[in-house]
Amino acid sequence: MEETVTRRLPFDIYGLKAKELTLPLRKWALAVPFDPHLNFGASTGPIAPTKIAACTIQSQHHTLKTNVSSHPTSKYLPSTYQPRKAHLQLFEGFSMDSTQLLPIILAVVALAMASYFLAPKSEPTLSPEDYRPFTLKSKTKISPNTAIYRFSLPSEKHILGLPIGQHISIRAEINGKNVQRSYTPVSSDDDRGYFDLLIKTYDQGNISKYVANLQVGDSIQVRGPKGQMKYHAELCNKIGMIAGGTGITPMLQIIRACAKDPKDNTQISLIYANVNEEDILLKQELDEIHSKHPKKFSAKWNGGVGFVSKEMIAEKLPSATEDSIKILLCGPPPMTTAMKKYLEELDYEKCKVVSKLNDQVFCF
Repeated sequence: MEETVTRRLPFDIYGLKAKELTLPLRKWALAVPFDPHLNFGASTGPIAPTKIAACTIQSQHHTLKTNVSSHPTSKYLPSTYQPRKAHLQLFEGFSMDSTQLLPIILAVVALAMASYFLAPKSEPTLSPEDYRPFTLKSKTKISPNTAIYRFSLPSEKHILGLPIGQHISIRAEINGKNVQRSYTPVSSDDDRGYFDLLIKTYDQGNISKYVANLQVGDSIQVRGPKGQMKYHAELCNKIGMIAGGTGITPMLQIIRACAKDPKDNTQISLIYANVNEEDILLKQELDEIHSKHPKKFSAKWNGGVGFVSKEMIAEKLPSATEDSIKILLCGPPPMTTAMKKYLEELDYEKCKVVSKLNDQVFCF
């Protein structure tokens, strides 16, 4: 008796729906329109259809998405395939007759697999254990004492590999001592081949002065990811943010992630404290996000009027009594110390010395 395997195929393509098909392994292999044992590269190994345990096909806005799991390399799918018009026409006029449906299903899987192997791969770069060198590619001043520093990754295929809300550690030898400082990039894993750091130079800031003196072609030592925050769409219903100066960087990562995900309904309120309006870093981008997503994101600029007040927090941020909320803090130590005191007085949970993901008040 010929060996068979059950494939679960929930999908909807031009009105077609199927819950489950049982396919002979031999036919599965023969139906793939290229050599099933063709090696696409040493890093992936040969394709072996008999090792595939489950397949999901979905069609959304004329994009075919497939997921084939349990291959030993774990490098198969998920993948996305944008079919040409001729490919889309293949799906027209097919009924639920399994004799008509089977070739189409196999064709979709084959096309998506081919798309996956031919598409450029994103390779993470960071190591949480070891410091690695990264070369300064460019420096862009955005205020008298603040700049965006762009560092090169090993290739244009590489991403930094930093979860949303986490940060990196920079190490440098200064006056014979190893000095470390944590920063959150303003770039994301959507950016390949580089990462950007927004750094303000302080008179007493050893690392910030060190980076400010770097010339294009010089390198820094970086390790990561670090931190307890890992943002995702279901983290909470509402987020209140209080940021000062370059403390905007972890907030920006979360704001961007929320704004670009149509399924993320988190509501975010930001109070951003600066000495004056000219010091509001990344204001243009934040204003653009607010104009495009006013229901998701609102911002209050606090420039030239001293510290953020307790009354401002009570007015602009979600209250302590609401369900599923978080308050995020990041800024100079005097500011975060004052904000923690105000939050306690407003009946928010006390901020812990080391914040954890599940805490109501989280300080970066």
